[in-house]
Amino acid sequence: MSHLESRPASDHQQRVLQAACALFLRDGYRVSMVAVAREAGVSKQTVYAHFENKDTLFHAAVQQLAHPLHASLAPESRGLADTLYALAEAHHTYVMDHEHVALGRMLIAEAPRFPAAAKTFFRTAIGTVAVRLSRCMAEAMDAGDMRRDDPEVAAELFLAMLHGLEGDRRLFGMRARSQKAQDDWARHAVTVFMHAYDIPTDGRPRKIKKPGIGTEFS
Repeated sequence: MSHLESRPASDHQQRVLQAACALFLRDGYRVSMVAVAREAGVSKQTVYAHFENKDTLFHAAVQQLAHPLHASLAPESRGLADTLYALAEAHHTYVMDHEHVALGRMLIAEAPRFPAAAKTFFRTAIGTVAVRLSRCMAEAMDAGDMRRDDPEVAAELFLAMLHGLEGDRRLFGMRARSQKAQDDWARHAVTVFMHAYDIPTDGRPRKIKKPGIGTEFS
């Protein structure tokens, strides 16, 4: 038994998960369990002891990769404005990361062969974030801190505004925005969304303004 194999099981599981994240980001869903074991420095049996099959491991890896987005939505008790800014920053840092874009590109290409993997990636990395965000918005609407509307539609609109065309540029290998330009885009997206849904920045109600009037965009 190797030195690594003698470590606690929880440490084995984390090593396997970290190795899987790295390999899935680099090679897509075609990664084998043997390759994950080799990357983690453990036996194949150890990998299967913690993850029943590759689908289970892939789901756990995507959850790990999407964790920064979910972390930006907590604590959900803070103001919605702060939550939107935190999510915008996490989206720029992690969703637009070249490795995550590369994984998305590979999954799109491999979707006909691995449709379940593509669906897992969408539901875990995108769908659950949209659901949590819509719940935050529903609570804000109930509290009078956001104009009442369909919270699911509002959440999807906000995520789409953050994404813009930048994800497509990177997906198709076009020249990406600079970090400053993307930061500016995220700030504009948050500001326009907050004006459109009348979300106060300081916890106090404000008069409804049309986007572009009396703002940095006018």
